[in-house]
Amino acid sequence: MKVSFLGGIGEVGRAAVLVETRDARILLDYGVKPSEPEPLFPGHISPKDLDAVVITHAHLDHSGATPLLMLNGGVKVYATDMTFKLSDILLRDFLKLSGYYIPYEVLEVEELLRRGIRVNYGDTIRVKDAEITFLDAGHIPGSVQVLVNADKTLLYTGDYSTRKTRLLSGAKYVPRDVDAIVTESTYALTEHPRRTDLEKDFINNVIEVTDLGGRVLVPAFAVARSQEIMCILEAHGVKESVYLDGMAVKVLDLFLESREYVQGYQLLYSASKHVIRVNDRKKRKKAAEGQAVIISPAGMLKGGPAAYYLERIYDDPYSGIFLVSFQVPGTPGARLLEEGRITVKGEDVEVKARVKQFLFSAHSGRSELRSYLRGLNPGTKVFMIHGEPDACRDLAEYARNELGLDAVIPEKHHKYEI
Repeated sequence: MKVSFLGGIGEVGRAAVLVETRDARILLDYGVKPSEPEPLFPGHISPKDLDAVVITHAHLDHSGATPLLMLNGGVKVYATDMTFKLSDILLRDFLKLSGYYIPYEVLEVEELLRRGIRVNYGDTIRVKDAEITFLDAGHIPGSVQVLVNADKTLLYTGDYSTRKTRLLSGAKYVPRDVDAIVTESTYALTEHPRRTDLEKDFINNVIEVTDLGGRVLVPAFAVARSQEIMCILEAHGVKESVYLDGMAVKVLDLFLESREYVQGYQLLYSASKHVIRVNDRKKRKKAAEGQAVIISPAGMLKGGPAAYYLERIYDDPYSGIFLVSFQVPGTPGARLLEEGRITVKGEDVEVKARVKQFLFSAHSGRSELRSYLRGLNPGTKVFMIHGEPDACRDLAEYARNELGLDAVIPEKHHKYEI
């Protein structure tokens, strides 16, 4: 077995791992990296040279380049039904926002959805001399880890989390007896706080603002994070004047139609009965003017309906802007945290509203990543990708020095033999 990397090395974005067995060539993910002015794509590979493609989940850093493989006939692409449906939403939005720079069109997205082969958790398929098994990754609904078994066995974690959240139970089954593992390293330097403590802190801050008649803007990713925040509010009894806006509404409806992918379905269903869906300008105006909790994309304040609310809340000291995810350096959300300033209608302004960050991560943190590796046999080959250089280096050094694993930070296009 040989493995090479077309992206995702020393960066969070454009994940793409090529696994070659004696007879089969299997591509695991084919994502993009959001960047200004144009997104970055992974290394080129021709679909005619592939026997199968697996998309671990719908986030664009894992799926955003996949429609390129649909040009000129396409290739067999495997993913869960939820991943295909979420990818449809995200890829169309990606085209709408960055279409000028994207070398495919809606036709290729539609072809991907039409030709895609749906798999379930626990399924095993055969591709020539390789068996591919799909395991729940606990990251977002529909996300999988991929086990490739031929002469050698390789596990690709994709993005994964072993922690239980209000939406998901977390990854449970971890194959231990493998020859190689390709792991994400996103939060290798970060310890995540206990979820219960994080929830309490978030809710206390929400109540402090709303009790004074203020508005709380929660900029959140449309997929999974917005719905999880809904569930947290519901679980803690915050049920009145909670608004959901933008693409998050469409994703909520998709989750409600697919309860097999949402372990916290009952709580989500209850929350959906109380949340106010913003579907016109009148409701958006009402949400922005009165005492309310507003959950709205975009999670890093790069556009979306959140920008509308931000303009109306930023100068109100009684209101709050609560960021609930990591903020990529250079984004408006990162600047808000660092400088307490934003740009409104071309003008640089100071934010008077209360600004706080609550890291509700869907990735494994430092302890979880290390625990995951501790179960592997000494000498197992481990590739650290999907993390900033310092994060990959830290996890690799721990794996080598503490666990006796053959840990490698791969080089792009270099072919590694297992």
